[in-house]
Amino acid sequence: MTSPPAGTSRDVPAESGFRAIFREFAPRIYQQAFRVLGDADEAAEAVQEVFLKVHRSLDTFRGESSIATWIYRIAFNTLATYGRKKSRRPVSLTEADDLQSLPDVDGDVEAAYERKESHERLARCIARLSPREAVAITLFYMDGRDYKEIASILGTSVGSVGLLLHRGREHLHVLLTGKKEGSAHDL
Repeated sequence: MTSPPAGTSRDVPAESGFRAIFREFAPRIYQQAFRVLGDADEAAEAVQEVFLKVHRSLDTFRGESSIATWIYRIAFNTLATYGRKKSRRPVSLTEADDLQSLPDVDGDVEAAYERKESHERLARCIARLSPREAVAITLFYMDGRDYKEIASILGTSVGSVGLLLHRGREHLHVLLTGKKEGSAHDL
């Protein structure tokens, strides 16, 4: 039996299959879960559930999309369930992104503190969005995914991704400024 050529959507890391997949994707899925759920313990629990589902379903992966898209789709469905089941708590980006939030030794400590505070405030607001909006916002703005891949992950159309991003931005604007959605145009 021959394997598909490298670079195809059926590519699964060769080194011990599941372990390689876990090593490659677990940190990214954790960050996504943390951003959506707003709690480190819940995010870790969700990651365990995601990879349990991946492990159980790996032999059914058909290669109709990339392995990354398939895993993110499982993660989205799991996070949507968690978002409905559990209450969301305030988020601290320092738990998920410790190294990125530390100031340079030669840097401006006050500016670094203000950046950290802004990041934490944004994270708290993202955690208050609907799971679909939070996932769309974080996949697009923080992970650099395009509309097509987000649509595949969310199981929706590219147009719906645009709408989710638009609504998510509007909701973030309201949460960040305290102004009602209609007042965003009054600036």
